[in-house]
Amino acid sequence: MDLSTRNQLSLLLAFHAHQPVENFGHIFQSAFENAYQPFIDILAEFPEIKISLHISGSLLDWLLSNKPQFIQDVRKLVSRGQIELLSAGYYEPILILLPEWDRIGQINLHRAKMKAIFGQEPQGLWLTERVWEPGLPVSLRRAGIKFTIVDDEHFKIAGYKPEELWGYYLTEEQGMEVAIFPGSKFLRYSLPFKLPQETIEYLKAKNQQGKNCITFGDDLEKFGFWPQTYDWVYEKKWLYNFFCALRDNKEWLKTVHFKDILRDTEPTGRVYLPCASYSEMMEWSDNMFRNFLVKYPESNHLQKRVFMVSSVINQLYDKNKKIEEARLHLYKAQNNDVYWHGIFGGLYLVNLRQNAYRHLIMAERIADEIKQQRFPYYQVRDFDLDGREELVFKHELINVIIHPHQGGTVSEIDYKPREMNIVNVLTRRPEKYHRKILYKEKVACGSGGENPASIHNIEAVKEEGLEELLVYDSYRKVAWIDHIYSRCPQVQEIMRNQMTEEVPLWKMDYEYSVSKNIIQLKCLTSDIEFEKFLAVEKNVIDFEYRVNIGDSHSRWLGSEFNLLFYSQELLNWNEFQKLEELKFEDSWF
Repeated sequence: MDLSTRNQLSLLLAFHAHQPVENFGHIFQSAFENAYQPFIDILAEFPEIKISLHISGSLLDWLLSNKPQFIQDVRKLVSRGQIELLSAGYYEPILILLPEWDRIGQINLHRAKMKAIFGQEPQGLWLTERVWEPGLPVSLRRAGIKFTIVDDEHFKIAGYKPEELWGYYLTEEQGMEVAIFPGSKFLRYSLPFKLPQETIEYLKAKNQQGKNCITFGDDLEKFGFWPQTYDWVYEKKWLYNFFCALRDNKEWLKTVHFKDILRDTEPTGRVYLPCASYSEMMEWSDNMFRNFLVKYPESNHLQKRVFMVSSVINQLYDKNKKIEEARLHLYKAQNNDVYWHGIFGGLYLVNLRQNAYRHLIMAERIADEIKQQRFPYYQVRDFDLDGREELVFKHELINVIIHPHQGGTVSEIDYKPREMNIVNVLTRRPEKYHRKILYKEKVACGSGGENPASIHNIEAVKEEGLEELLVYDSYRKVAWIDHIYSRCPQVQEIMRNQMTEEVPLWKMDYEYSVSKNIIQLKCLTSDIEFEKFLAVEKNVIDFEYRVNIGDSHSRWLGSEFNLLFYSQELLNWNEFQKLEELKFEDSWF
């Protein structure tokens, strides 16, 4: 049966439910109460309305442990044919940031869980943040995926006109074919922010133009959990009224599943899409998601460390049962939220970075146990792929990553017993929205009407005086950064990046050598002899200097450590200034 011959428009409704790995419990609970449960409750009242649903693995884990009845509710709607399940990487990674084996492994894990819990193995994929690259069809087909959803932005970048964006297209890579459904940006901004009748009029116009299939795909959280939406969607019955409107127009409008369209209709055409995402992401990332790895060296560092550990785990496949435990920790460290920043906090959220490093360190520690790795141990490799070699030093309790070609700075110190990277800090850098604070631009706080504004249109300054806190760094904030000043700097000058260095040692190449548990670094300039030593012994790291800065004039040595403290006492600035010695010991944690 060809649906296109019935003068009927098929509407595909795809909803994506996700929370970051091990997010705060109250966030899970609030999203559940304000979006997930009420949405499913109302959907159950309309058995003729079909939707497609993706639940990320991190959210699924929480639901299984805390809301078993919700799982039963969804299973019931799946069994009666109302919900079509979609898959993705289990812990919601950006697939293009993963090696091939982890792309397939994460998708296979999610599909298997869906089959075991709900009795349905997904054929389609919710593409995380709709980040597409042309090579993805190979990974998707190898993982058993037949179709995915992108935004109409992808097609527009490829030169397609709005009137061509309906139905589905076929693409391929190396002969492996995948169907692609273009999601409508109009629907993404109208559901649930416009009155249901406005959406019906849009769909009616598409039907009159002879289109047979239109796709909507977006976050389920916007239906109650996003700011100002709960009252509109549920108290004022937007969702109920929207489903009623769909039912009232069933003569020409019908909700269907993606698998039905693939089975019953021909593709609109063939397409080869460029690297792309939705329009807002393209703006945040300067037109390509991988640019986040350029803008944020901290993101690149984490992603390359994860890749490094993944390569080790992949080589240990099937050699030990504990490898599956290591792989799960690795998958959790690949959760997408920590690798970028847009409308939400993302990389700026300390708890997300802490969780990612915790699982990364646990995965690496298990892999070392399986390998029976002997310590101390070090590698010289360009792990972050910046064209310069780093020194990766591993001890029984501590890992250290040193950059000899960047002044011997330290970008990572892992304390393995607590799975903590204490150099897990961010460099202060400008963001586009800062101009609204610096120049006190007028910002919008709502839609101006009864219906709420999309979160993309809400820009509000929450605190006064934020412009005083906008200070930007001229170099990456890590640890063991060496400075030579012509005078003693004041605390505020350091904090506000106002000091001019006489010699920026952090830019220079240092010679290095490793002897057992001691690393020596040496810098020679025209009149400065500079050596520093790092020694690791059990749970203690010792930093030492030997400096000859010449006799020509007075100079001051600054040694800068940017650390993420987990101590309330040290978070107090007045108390911190009293420190004369800082010891990295087990008792410190």
